[in-house]
Amino acid sequence: MKKRILTLAGFVILTQLVLMSCGSGKQTSQQENEFLKNTPIEMRNNKFAFDIFNAINPSHDENLVISPFSISTALAMTYAGADGNTAMQMARTLYFDIDQESFHKSFSQWMNTILEKGEAKKQLQIANSLWPQEDYPFLDEFMDLMREYYGSGFYKVNYKGDREQIRQQINAWVEKHTNDLIKDLIQPGVLTDDTRLVLVNAIYFLSNWKIAFDENATHPGVFYISRERTANVPFMYMKDDLRYTKTDNFQALELEYEGGDFSMLVVLPAENGDLNGFIKDFDALSFAQTIEKLEKQEVQVYLPSFKIRSKFDLEKLLASMGMPDAFSNRADFSKMTPLNDLKIDKVIHEAFIDVNEEGTEAAASTAVVIIRKSAIVDPPANIFRADRPFFYLIRENSSNSILFMGKVVNPAVKAN
Repeated sequence: MKKRILTLAGFVILTQLVLMSCGSGKQTSQQENEFLKNTPIEMRNNKFAFDIFNAINPSHDENLVISPFSISTALAMTYAGADGNTAMQMARTLYFDIDQESFHKSFSQWMNTILEKGEAKKQLQIANSLWPQEDYPFLDEFMDLMREYYGSGFYKVNYKGDREQIRQQINAWVEKHTNDLIKDLIQPGVLTDDTRLVLVNAIYFLSNWKIAFDENATHPGVFYISRERTANVPFMYMKDDLRYTKTDNFQALELEYEGGDFSMLVVLPAENGDLNGFIKDFDALSFAQTIEKLEKQEVQVYLPSFKIRSKFDLEKLLASMGMPDAFSNRADFSKMTPLNDLKIDKVIHEAFIDVNEEGTEAAASTAVVIIRKSAIVDPPANIFRADRPFFYLIRENSSNSILFMGKVVNPAVKAN
């Protein structure tokens, strides 16, 4: 009972957060700051997860995967160097506490709690790194904060020299920390003579299902991409007692990973429903409420295996979401350097996921490139038959933190 009371209290906080971010009544900066300070970091990150996913999704009609956790972590490191209006805009957009010392401490505790659970059973790896210009005066306080709260590795380089070699070094680091799944994150031409810092996050997840699908039961079936289009794909099958819920608008099924610390939530809109419209209305509060409604019951599951890779440049999207100053000559990163001549040039994100009978392998990396401002910018009780586009999320269960999320439009399209 205690757990349920805490969860419902969380609903109240999250509802207020949703209203604060989209309501017509404008709260004062002090009210916003106090509210964000008192809202658990996992709820704020989930709110950002749905914001960023819904910002990307309308222009993306294909299969999709992102790691909002990776994006948020890379930007949290960048936020440590922000001040003034730049910091305020980033805090509002990313749901960060404006009190830097308090925020980075709580973010670090949250990140390390998730990491400890993942590392205990060798399911999850998280790594951060900074690649600063060797002769540029970064503040010691900024670098110390990166070490203390983010465990960042430091690799001093010279962007005025062989940038192709530096690009390959950064990409090799990403490849190593994503089990070779994310290659060539930074493309030729991204690094310039004016680059002063690259901040990188990498996350890798690998786990078997708690209840595996029987490979011998996998069978061909029809997946309805739309009313006009179908694809013949292999469907995995199981029949077991699983956490499940059903409403008039959707079905939701939780598939646990070994150990019970992580799970995948598969959300299937009702037949003839519009996936994109559904996702637009399915926010962080809906996610939390859905988790609360899940009950163990017998379910017959038909789920296509899928493999997806997505890559995005996020700088224009993040600017449009409410933090434009960070990408302009108005940027204030004076907590990063006494020269205060830096701005964000690129926010590059790539994610990969492979879901099969045994389990899931997923990886993502986010790089924030900082440059000088002068630069250019049968039917049992329930049947869960995912034979039409659906939405999925991977979460850490105790905090309900979203690590990966995406949609499957056509499982016949396999990522490389």
